[in-house]
Amino acid sequence: MSRQHESTVLFDALGPKGRRNSNIASIISAVVIIGVLAYAASVLAAEGFFEQSRWVNPLDALVVETTWIPAILDTLTAFALGSILALILGVIFGFGRISRFALTRWASTAYVQFFRALPLILLIWISFTIDGYFGFTSDVLGWSSDARRLTFLVLGLGIYNGAVLAEILRAGVAALPPGQAMAGYAIGLRHGQVQRLVVLPQVLRNMLPAVLAQLVILLKDTSLGYVITYPELLHSANIIGRDYSNSFLQALIIAAFIYFVLAYALSKLVVLAERRLRKKTAAPAKAVQQIEQSAAMAE
Repeated sequence: MSRQHESTVLFDALGPKGRRNSNIASIISAVVIIGVLAYAASVLAAEGFFEQSRWVNPLDALVVETTWIPAILDTLTAFALGSILALILGVIFGFGRISRFALTRWASTAYVQFFRALPLILLIWISFTIDGYFGFTSDVLGWSSDARRLTFLVLGLGIYNGAVLAEILRAGVAALPPGQAMAGYAIGLRHGQVQRLVVLPQVLRNMLPAVLAQLVILLKDTSLGYVITYPELLHSANIIGRDYSNSFLQALIIAAFIYFVLAYALSKLVVLAERRLRKKTAAPAKAVQQIEQSAAMAE
């Protein structure tokens, strides 16, 4: 199927008049956008936004070394730990939602529905505030303030995104043809073996792009650590902006650009993973051997 035919499967191709109207609308939209940007640039220029002195201070070598680089590392640390926790919870509660045991299904469904509906910023803030009131991590465990902030940011990111990933996993299992699991049962595999050797590899392969896309969102959600003063990029940009009051907006723009670079790099990994998965259709050799061994034992 050609690319041109694929693009017209769901709708009729534009005729000469439709293409002309589309081109006119595109030109008008471009002119309006350029006009808005030009007006915004003129207002900012009148306020001295583009003056060199306002950009030099937040990009000073000492500021980069003592603030920006640690902020990037702290952001990536929260992202890595939050991603690991989210993936673990996503797998546990995703398969819990399709468990044969009613109690497990109900508990997993309650977890997914509750934490998906709860705003992430409240989840982070409330848990951090409750711990601050009772002093469990600081008084009982003796954790430092930075460790407390990282812990509750990671918990919030992991619990919330774990609920989202669990729903993605459940949807992936539901989309898998039932004949796959039935074939596993037909050769004598138990329920756990079917889920581990037949269902899970295919679901993970099909759902990996969606999972990685959710991790991109998790990376951007690390900025919510600002509410508990965790030293991630947004909080650090705010500190720089307060130290150099004339460069407050510039510091925020620099932080936004760094977030863009990190998210763009991660999104490229999503595209790369998706392309590699398209080339892999056969089951892993180790999984095939385990299935054959289980079948032989069943006979």
